[in-house]
Amino acid sequence: MPALDFLLTGAQIVDGTGARARRADIGLRGDRIEFVGLSPDAKAVTTVDCTGMLITPGLIDPHSHSDWSALGNPDAFSTIHQGVTTEVVGNCGVTYAPIGDDDVDATAGALRAMGYQGPIDWRDFGEYVARVHSGPTAQNLMWFVGHTALRSAARRATDGLREQIRLLEDAMDAGAIGFSSGLEYGSGRFATTEELVALARAAGRRDGMYASHIRNRDADLDAAVEEFFTIVTAGGVRAQLSHLNVRHDTGAPPGAWARAADRVVAERRRGTDVLADMTPYPHGIGMATGLLPGWLVERPAAEVAALLGDREIRDRVRLDGDRYWRFVHRGQWHRVRLGVSTTHPEWEGLSFPEIAERHGTDEWECLFDILAAAGAEMGGVQLLGDLFSADHLAEAIGHDHFLLGVDAFTTCRHGALDGRTRNPLFYHGHTHYLAHHVPAGTLTLETAIHKMTGKVAEHFDMRDRGELRAGAFADIVVFDPAVIDRTDTWGLPTRYAEAARHVWVNGVPVVTDAVHTGRRPGVMLTHRS
Repeated sequence: MPALDFLLTGAQIVDGTGARARRADIGLRGDRIEFVGLSPDAKAVTTVDCTGMLITPGLIDPHSHSDWSALGNPDAFSTIHQGVTTEVVGNCGVTYAPIGDDDVDATAGALRAMGYQGPIDWRDFGEYVARVHSGPTAQNLMWFVGHTALRSAARRATDGLREQIRLLEDAMDAGAIGFSSGLEYGSGRFATTEELVALARAAGRRDGMYASHIRNRDADLDAAVEEFFTIVTAGGVRAQLSHLNVRHDTGAPPGAWARAADRVVAERRRGTDVLADMTPYPHGIGMATGLLPGWLVERPAAEVAALLGDREIRDRVRLDGDRYWRFVHRGQWHRVRLGVSTTHPEWEGLSFPEIAERHGTDEWECLFDILAAAGAEMGGVQLLGDLFSADHLAEAIGHDHFLLGVDAFTTCRHGALDGRTRNPLFYHGHTHYLAHHVPAGTLTLETAIHKMTGKVAEHFDMRDRGELRAGAFADIVVFDPAVIDRTDTWGLPTRYAEAARHVWVNGVPVVTDAVHTGRRPGVMLTHRS
């Protein structure tokens, strides 16, 4: 038998199925795993002594926005250093394709903030993903097309819904697994249930998926969950209920989250292929425009920016801002930081009370000034919020039918992205599950890995991924358990994680001895790939 390419010896493995950790060696040949077991006679071109280490399948993020930064950071530094080898992208309805000619400037501005300086030479979804994967990429990416993008690209059509369906079908022909929606902000706010059902039926005819940032996760959570399952059932689609959680102190009825989680369980028993997901920290990312009322954000962004220069408009918004992060309307600005702003990068990472002190005004005025300065690119302004209680976080992470994601994007410590993600969510969010939630007893190591690998791959129909077994793709991580919490700290928010000592993507070493090799073997995972 020819020598293996790589032989990993001496480690404990957690194979991604939920089975208990065990001692095993792993042989790699080409882009596949050749064997998993004890084989003392195996020979390899490269043998890696993994004594004392933990080997797992490459982590898979079920809810990522790395499509925003993949063009500017194709090496995926922050995520590949955590052992993330595959990401499901295009979530919350926001993708940068399809686009119309009048979307080009806003798209260029948003992507510049994410490190991409190249031309916007695509219009349809297929051209866009071809551009991303021509990079190529260090990670595998599986794509949704965003409903907000479909709406925007179809807005000038005589029959807008028919055009949305055509664009969705084109995107699925180009490899999208379905579509995602973001119904709490942007033009997704104005979508009717009937519109979403029509799109879901189009996706369902191709055995597609629907993922949704649902319409509400506080006072109207019950109705939002009901709408989600109405769309899923009518469309006959597989489904992902994105970041199913309740933000602290926002008026959610007692028991609303438990009812929502129980509904997921009940629908699965009825045969619906649906799961939910949760994030690792009590805080998360939000879109600043989500705080604006519908009567304002239904206008083009440049017009909104101009209107925000008007005192009367600002005063109206203050009185009509009880939506999205509703704790803001309650005056809890200390829970909000500025995440990304191309016009005010000096304020990124600061809380709004800190910004207000520096700016010499109050928090609402700061928000208005930031959005007005962003102009047509205001959709790229991002917030970071303290959202969830510790107990709620634990109950969602520990739920049997919740996958473990991060709801962020891959970043790096150089170029335009450097300093714009001053939060450990971006650099340590995935390993935080292992460094914090496993030791805290929220879930076992084996369950955590299963919910970050094999369970994700099965739900999204990623063939031969997410498990350590012969014949599977060689997406593999070697973790050093002794240092898994070394960089998981607010004191080092932008330091690359160090526990993933070795990472292979499709059999190619992308991290060796905790150093990025510069190789980019990632592929686009298409519908049923």
